[in-house]
Amino acid sequence: MPDPTTTRMFRPVPLDRYAVQVTSGVAYLGGVLVLPLLFATFSGFRWPGLMIPTAFAAAIALFLLLAYAGQPTDYRIEAYHLVIRRRWLRAVRVPLGEITGVSLASMLANVPRMGLRFAFNPGIFGYQGPFDLVDYGRVFFLATNREHLVAVSRRDAPSLILSPARFHQFIEVLDEERRNPPPQVRSKG
Repeated sequence: MPDPTTTRMFRPVPLDRYAVQVTSGVAYLGGVLVLPLLFATFSGFRWPGLMIPTAFAAAIALFLLLAYAGQPTDYRIEAYHLVIRRRWLRAVRVPLGEITGVSLASMLANVPRMGLRFAFNPGIFGYQGPFDLVDYGRVFFLATNREHLVAVSRRDAPSLILSPARFHQFIEVLDEERRNPPPQVRSKG
């Protein structure tokens, strides 16, 4: 019988090469878009059209900030919930009773290069948000590395795609916890 006070924590795998390249490339693009305004400021040149690339750079900076804020920092398996903690955004809590299965998702390693219809964030500080995949339908990514993906199927909700570093142990522990939930604590009344 699992101990209801035990929390097991799993760190995410560091960003894969593709995510590092996409993140660096987008940040670099945002910096390049600000250069014309910077040069114009130093030269004393005033042209309202320079605000257009600056506005794009601000939008890119905002998206980078949101992606960083939503990056998973750890996956916790608690007595009654799977908890995905993120840098600055609120944690995602999934009741263990909603989880119908957990397995490796190595077949998704080629995402986002192939089989992608829609993705909120396909690579900036990881893979986050809703994705619509050609062969698998709607899923929700909270992953950092495509080489270590785990699928957590849920009742009445899209599957979660995660990337814990010790993925075999994560699958084993989560499957054990969801199959053998601890007894409910009864209040005296």
